[in-house]
Amino acid sequence: MAVTATRAKFGVFFLGILGIVLLVIGIAALSLLPIIFNAKLQENLVLQEGKETYEKWKQTPIPVTFKVVLFNITNPAEVVKGKLPSVEEVGPFVFRQYRSKDVLSWDHEDLTVTYNDLKRYEFVEEQSANMSSKIYSLNLPLQGILMFIKKLPYFPRSLIIPGLEGILKNYEEHVFSHRTAKELLFEGYKVDLIQDLVDLASAFVTVPEILPNNTFGFLYGKNNSGDGIFTVYTGLDNIAKYSQIVQWNNMSRIPFWGNEYCNMMNGTDGSQFPPPIQKRDILYVYTPELCRSVSLVFSEDVAVQGIPALRFVTPDYLFESPINNPDNICYCTEKEFCHLSGILDVSPCRKGLKLAVTGPHFYLAHESIQERVHGLKPEREKHETYVDIEPKTGIVLGASRKLQMNFILKSYSEMEDFQNLPFSVVPLLWVTEEAMIDSKNAALFTAKVRTPITIAKSVLTACIVLGILWIVTAGIGTIYILVKEQKTASAVLKSKYKVVPTKADERIKS
Repeated sequence: MAVTATRAKFGVFFLGILGIVLLVIGIAALSLLPIIFNAKLQENLVLQEGKETYEKWKQTPIPVTFKVVLFNITNPAEVVKGKLPSVEEVGPFVFRQYRSKDVLSWDHEDLTVTYNDLKRYEFVEEQSANMSSKIYSLNLPLQGILMFIKKLPYFPRSLIIPGLEGILKNYEEHVFSHRTAKELLFEGYKVDLIQDLVDLASAFVTVPEILPNNTFGFLYGKNNSGDGIFTVYTGLDNIAKYSQIVQWNNMSRIPFWGNEYCNMMNGTDGSQFPPPIQKRDILYVYTPELCRSVSLVFSEDVAVQGIPALRFVTPDYLFESPINNPDNICYCTEKEFCHLSGILDVSPCRKGLKLAVTGPHFYLAHESIQERVHGLKPEREKHETYVDIEPKTGIVLGASRKLQMNFILKSYSEMEDFQNLPFSVVPLLWVTEEAMIDSKNAALFTAKVRTPITIAKSVLTACIVLGILWIVTAGIGTIYILVKEQKTASAVLKSKYKVVPTKADERIKS
């Protein structure tokens, strides 16, 4: 069948209209894609029974490695005489950490869920140092007893101290203990003198429980336990509230700092963040070990198992002294420490025990703190805390959380063995919690989240390109038809109106 001019015009017109339709659909759909994605994300990400993401929220699919490094005091006898402590690392002691959430209740009016955050540990012997290694560490149970006695009025204190010194000699308890790593960590060890001290002090004052089961270990009682009971928003009404903490241990504000600002619990528990995440965002995590919320700021773009992510780190100003960061004035418990950066005295939430948190090896701590302990070498690459977050979903793809627990050591003139102790922030241990999504879950995430978005963008981009191509083709076709019609019309005119001869012989021939 011959292609007539009319059919050609109709074909070009149809191609142009189809190109315009494709172009409009592609641009509109591409513009609406983020809105559609966020709506679908909210539908699937919110905490609601029966959803796949809810099950992964309950049972963390990302494997977590928990590492502990203990500090051995290499010169304990010299420290008792007034010299500064020297330390060496012993470890790491590696554990697999399994996290789960025991859901306790739902509030369908406030759209919150309450759960107990549980952690279980399994020792990884082949990756660890010898658990039988003996370590000189500060005798924390004894320091706890001294903290209690120091707060007593002068009269009962003067009666208790002579008896206490005799009991310490009988039990051979000193400023530093000499215990195995196994005893210092989860297993713990019995502190036999505790009961005698309780009996001695009970004659004068009411004595609170000093140690559970009269047993001490830095991590004693931590296995199969958690950081407390959390209440968080489900995000059902607003994805921006997703996983944000409402209460911790039935408190909407913590009671430790005597200041409304510092007692606020901002952010999440650190396992998830409300999407989307942007580089300019400041993220917050409530950390029970620190008894406060901490902030995270963008550091760099990274890739985790091939998935683009944003790395957020704890900013240098987080533990700055109030002189440099006035927002930290409410965390200053003693004036003598207020000018020091990089240290947080957590004694208000540790029953008065003078424990302090710093970065490992006093990373970012004031030089006067670093100078009073020998054997430490802070390094950003080894000791910085970071979280890698997939920005569209707010899912944590990888993290490395590091902190060091220390004791603020001071002399105590009323007891002979403690009279000459130097002022020092003595390192006890530092821990690392590391997690990174494995290849299986990374592939699943890519297939369910990234691939559909990539395909949708590719299809819509193709629609736009094809639409433009068809419009251009239709335009060229239209021009071609018009030119051809013009030439045809000119030829017809020439055939109808030929040139008349001017000479007589030409007219005759004609």
